[in-house]
Amino acid sequence: MSTSRALKGFTATTASALLVLGGVGIANAQNVVTVVPGDNGDGRTVIVNNPGMSVDIISVDRAAGTVAVQMTNNLGFTVFCEAPNQDTTAGARPGGTVSTAPVVEMSAEYYQRFQNVQAENLNIASGSVTMNFWPLGQLLPQGSVGALASDAVQLRSQITEASTRAKVDGLFGTTGSFQLANGNTANRTITLGPPSSLPRGEDQLGFFTMCAQGTNSSAAQTTGQLYAWSTLEGDYVPPVDEDDDEGPEAP
Repeated sequence: MSTSRALKGFTATTASALLVLGGVGIANAQNVVTVVPGDNGDGRTVIVNNPGMSVDIISVDRAAGTVAVQMTNNLGFTVFCEAPNQDTTAGARPGGTVSTAPVVEMSAEYYQRFQNVQAENLNIASGSVTMNFWPLGQLLPQGSVGALASDAVQLRSQITEASTRAKVDGLFGTTGSFQLANGNTANRTITLGPPSSLPRGEDQLGFFTMCAQGTNSSAAQTTGQLYAWSTLEGDYVPPVDEDDDEGPEAP
């Protein structure tokens, strides 16, 4: 299976009605949920799609809900692939994420456009409360604050929407963290989550991984140089709906 390693030039558009300020926002602001794969908002620069790493989706089995990914390291040094999010909860530091192509494309775009940029803060005009702005995009709507959103927040909001849709369609899964030495190849089989209703979604898939230069988790969680790689399922064509393949109706 051929796989496209280049981004398709996905362009962020205005995320109208996605950024909302909820009445429960202040209470829940500490419960930060980052949807950009691997992001923790700490402002560390991420190098995107360095050509020294070959990343490919080898196969997709939608019926079984599995995606096979292969990575070959020719960077000249060892990397440890793990989301640098400081969360020690089991499964909270994935070594890679499978999602739909828009999620993967936008995630790569995010780090290309907003390197070394921390998550925005919002100063509430009616008081002195300062909170992390990003989680507010996922709360119940009480009033629009879209006009206050930066491009980075808008793009993250689009990733949130697309990621949620991928999970509903059963097109989202992660693999655990792993080390990959120079000259070696890693093969990972990622299990997709169940769809909310059958059949599983047919959207094109992609794979996104974030790795740090180093040999263990501490490199990703502290000061190791961060890298991100993305790849897309390249030749998948959804089956034609028989009801839509009957040709034009007779006059």
